[in-house]
Amino acid sequence: MTKAFNLPGKIGPEALHAVRIIESVVGNAWAADAAGEIIYVSPAMLSRLAMSFEEFSSPVDGGILGWRRMIHPDDYGLVTTQWHRCLETGQHFNVEHRMLRASGAYGWSRSSAQPFRDGQNHVLGWYGAIIDGDSSVAIERFADGTSAALETKPTAELPNSLSRIHPDDRTTAAHAAARAFWTGVPQVTRHRQLQAKGNYRWTETRAEPGYSVSIDIDDLVTDREPHIAAVSDLSSVDDIEPIRSARAIESIFGNGWAFDATGRWIYLHPFAQNSLGVTPEQLNASLDEGHTAWKQLLHPDDYDRVAATWRRCLDTGDDFNVEFRFRRVSGNYVWARAAARPARDSQGRVVGWFGIALDIDVYKKTVEALRGRERELSQLVDMVPVQIRRLTPEGEPTFFNKRLLDFFGWTDLAPLEKLGESRLARAMEKLIHPDDTTRLMGAVRHSVATGQPYSLKYRMRRGDGAYRWVDGRAEPLIDPDGAIIHWYAISIDIDDEMRAQEALRDRERELSQLVGMVPSLLWRLNREGTPTFFNKRMMAFLGLDAADTEQPDTDRLAATLKAAVHPDDAPGLEEALSRSVATGENFSKRFRLRRVDGVYRWVEGNAEPLRDENGQILQWYGLSHDIDDQLRVEEALRERERSLWQLVETLPAMIDCATPNGEPVYRSQQLREFLGYNLEELDGTGKSRLNGTLDAGVHPDDVAGVKEKYAHCLATGEPYARKHRLRRFDGEYRWVETRAAAMRDLEGTIIQWNVICLDIDGEVRAQEELRLAQERLSRASQAASLAELSASIAHEVNQPLAAIVANSNACHRWLSAEPPNLERAKITAERIIRDANSAAGVVSRIRALFKHPVEPRRNTDLSSVVGEASNLIAEEASRRRVRVDVDVERGLPHIALDRVHIQQVLVNLIRNGMDAMDSVASDRVVAVKVRRVADMIQTEISDHGTGVEYPERIFEAFFTTKVNGMGMGLAICRSIIESHGGRLWAQNNEPKGATFVFTLPIEVDPSA
Repeated sequence: MTKAFNLPGKIGPEALHAVRIIESVVGNAWAADAAGEIIYVSPAMLSRLAMSFEEFSSPVDGGILGWRRMIHPDDYGLVTTQWHRCLETGQHFNVEHRMLRASGAYGWSRSSAQPFRDGQNHVLGWYGAIIDGDSSVAIERFADGTSAALETKPTAELPNSLSRIHPDDRTTAAHAAARAFWTGVPQVTRHRQLQAKGNYRWTETRAEPGYSVSIDIDDLVTDREPHIAAVSDLSSVDDIEPIRSARAIESIFGNGWAFDATGRWIYLHPFAQNSLGVTPEQLNASLDEGHTAWKQLLHPDDYDRVAATWRRCLDTGDDFNVEFRFRRVSGNYVWARAAARPARDSQGRVVGWFGIALDIDVYKKTVEALRGRERELSQLVDMVPVQIRRLTPEGEPTFFNKRLLDFFGWTDLAPLEKLGESRLARAMEKLIHPDDTTRLMGAVRHSVATGQPYSLKYRMRRGDGAYRWVDGRAEPLIDPDGAIIHWYAISIDIDDEMRAQEALRDRERELSQLVGMVPSLLWRLNREGTPTFFNKRMMAFLGLDAADTEQPDTDRLAATLKAAVHPDDAPGLEEALSRSVATGENFSKRFRLRRVDGVYRWVEGNAEPLRDENGQILQWYGLSHDIDDQLRVEEALRERERSLWQLVETLPAMIDCATPNGEPVYRSQQLREFLGYNLEELDGTGKSRLNGTLDAGVHPDDVAGVKEKYAHCLATGEPYARKHRLRRFDGEYRWVETRAAAMRDLEGTIIQWNVICLDIDGEVRAQEELRLAQERLSRASQAASLAELSASIAHEVNQPLAAIVANSNACHRWLSAEPPNLERAKITAERIIRDANSAAGVVSRIRALFKHPVEPRRNTDLSSVVGEASNLIAEEASRRRVRVDVDVERGLPHIALDRVHIQQVLVNLIRNGMDAMDSVASDRVVAVKVRRVADMIQTEISDHGTGVEYPERIFEAFFTTKVNGMGMGLAICRSIIESHGGRLWAQNNEPKGATFVFTLPIEVDPSA
């Protein structure tokens, strides 16, 4: 397209033909003469501007009216300066600028043009195109030297680097250098380069933007053919229309190609062959296999779609436009857009195809990134806890975010569409409370007219029909010229706040009424203690004018109050009030106050100071209640001041964070200092961090229970809470309370466990000491009770026994007399019998004192009674570090029993087992086993203590082997079991310990 024309000094029809070829592929083509006067403009450009060609090309202010109207004012000077420079130098015209779009907005574009030259290299004219830079096609352009490199002969005008390259390799090298310059992507080519001796040597060149580096590889080359064979010499077929059209496009955009009418490659630029690693002949081989000539180039996922489109275009002659991924010689797939048009003969028959392929890979990736960013921003707009909307400059709604649509119960803005009615008016009618519509509409119209933001509180109708208060605000988005592009408005639901404020105002009114209605005398003092307010009741009590409550005379109030206080109480009242005013302490005093009728009545006065945020007293509020009739205050003032407290101190606890499977990932400094090692030190030990921590830190007696509880919580997600002993860095085990809770994501999946550990060793030890003290106190109380009981028994029994002894001596004397006085002896013997019966009665009454009352018995599941007894003793067992194991046989029948008495037996026997193991260091276990034996249910309570020295005597009353025991517990237990028709006995275990066994009959009369 750059060869000379037949008519020097003129532009022949070939110029316009080239322009129309470009226009058919790219659009927006234009042409100019050598002086820069426009001679052709694409009809699409004229239609966009609504101008005729004459209007477009008419001069204005040293330029062209069409360009002036199309190009952004800020870019117009740059474009015209570049254009005039190219007119003077004949250089390739290439510039980026903002151009007016059909929508009325400006968008980035690129203008590019090449000069026509004659045989003397004179510029005859210009042809070019304008490409939208922000359209769906990413356009690449090549440097001016590329066109010159297409000639087979070196010229003096070529760069030195190109003139020294072998003519067969020059095209590939020139395109590589141009592509590197325009795309910024380094290009590597292999070619033959002229040496000083006139011979050619193989060279590998890396072309960077602005420079290149070459390395001699001639000695390493075994294949003396070019790396990519140059396209076949088509000079003989340059008159083929598709090839001439392809080269015309290629001269501006590069990457031109041509097919014959059957879809066979007939032209592919050498640089494209080098980039793709294939020749047209290799590509055409796919036709013989039943595929299209695109087969070897395209991504497998894109081929079927492109092949179907290509076959349809071959059949119909329609324009070919498609995007696909093609494979470069490196094996990587990149995105491209191909556009082709059919070349037709004079009869309109398709004789071939010509087109371009444009690399849009960066564009595709950029668009995908922008779409991802758009999705993120859209999610952000939908997730932000406010209702967002966008309005036109005139205030018409164009967008509601998801939160606002959900509020209205909508999916889009379709409910606002109504023929003949604006969206704004429709929104006011459907969504805003009728009482707020006029006010809100006025605010919106004022803002639209003035450009000022608005802020307003109004009620908005929710999807369920309820109106809720919102705080609405709007700000305009302004362009650099100060014009409003959009209005952005938000609304925040403040319904709860508004209702709370209304409730507060109602409460204030109630309090004001309460102050006047409360049946007490209310008063206020300033910080010096001078009265400044009396309520109506106090004014009436003192006989003051009720009008003084609005603007009271403080001097009069003080004088009246002083005069009303009883003279005997005035000094004490003044002293107490002065002390409170001076120290800030609360005031409380009882004194007599004279009523309006002259009667003194006792009142109780109380006052507290109101302080500011610095603690300074502002005033005093007091209440004097008439306690002549009532002594307690029925109503009191409520404090109306609100205080804001912030927790700024760190928690006094040890904190741990763990993964969903329980593995620790973070520990607070307090926990690390307590354990004496860092979390990382557990790695490489062959154990998980969790097991390493538990095995090394938890007390051996507690570790099994802790692991079991942890495993349960990790499996179920339930919170964890347990008390156990934890080893401190100095080796001491201390009681801690550990709690853990799961942190979950929006789907409810556990993403982390948060653990807190509190040192409660002091508390546990204090509880243990308290328990021991209580036990000692209980034993002392038992001993005292036993002493009193013993003294009482001795006193009661002593009298009849003393009488028996005295009568026995008398009887002996009567019988020893000579002769024996049998009558007297008989009378004395009768007295002895009487006194013995009296002593027996005393003993019977004492026994009756300890006999348990018989309660009604009910058929009960013994396993539930055992469970309750185990729970009752669990806390004590934990303190005493004893484990209670319960084994109850399944399916036991119900038996008639007194639930409380059997629980008492079980607790007593279990506690005795724990007492027996006080001196045992390990294996501190009390086992409770319940099973059926014949017609009885047998319960065994065994321990690992020292055993029983006297298995039979221990059930006797007042017999005990304990230092501080009373000897009554087992006797009472046996009496309870026997009253149920059962039996209780004890036996020693081998090698140590003892077992207490009792049986209960399965069939017992509940009324027994």
